Amino acid sequence: MDTNKLRSSGYQLSDRVQFGGVFEPEKCKQIAKQVMELYDSNKDGYIEQNEIAMMLSDAYRAMNKGFNPTSQDVSNCQAILDRKSTGRVHTEDIEQLVQKYFSGQPPAQPVKRVPEKLSRIAQERLEVARRIFKFVDKDGSGFLTEEEVPELLKETYKHMGMNDYQPTKEDVTIWIQMTDTDGDGKVTLEDYEQLVLDSLRKQGISLE
Repeated sequence: MDTNKLRSSGYQLSDRVQFGGVFEPEKCKQIAKQVMELYDSNKDGYIEQNEIAMMLSDAYRAMNKGFNPTSQDVSNCQAILDRKSTGRVHTEDIEQLVQKYFSGQPPAQPVKRVPEKLSRIAQERLEVARRIFKFVDKDGSGFLTEEEVPELLKETYKHMGMNDYQPTKEDVTIWIQMTDTDGDGKVTLEDYEQLVLDSLRKQGISLE
């Protein structure tokens, strides 16, 4: 990397490159704002699916690759960008993603806790998730690594009656990005529980 060019462009090299980043946190905020201004075509403060499709196409075009994203590609990208699982992508989501990959500091993550009172269906789904997690976490470490996630996905699909499902490397990567809230490459039981609850919310199922 030509650091002189980087400095002359107005970007600052971070003094604390703990996570492989090169931009100061304040610059990450500016980049996120610019991304929103570029792709939020109707200026409603959110990036919708058709705008996400434009982002994907532009990203691949920048790599000199032609790419026509499918609806599944867009949904996968939205799931990664939507860090708070609100169903919508806004400036804070983009900012956290930029900080995760380009800042010398990890993005602050919202603290989520499983509600004390849950509906019957939410309790049942969590109980199943906990059994699967415990089954896959054979070393009792309390977290799953990239190597263990495929088995968790296969067990999850088996529970839904799909015994022949074989997750691809891309499936595993996307699932970890959706589930690993602090970006440390490990999925804890709490991470997994939140994914289950967020999925129920998105389906319109009441948790309480």
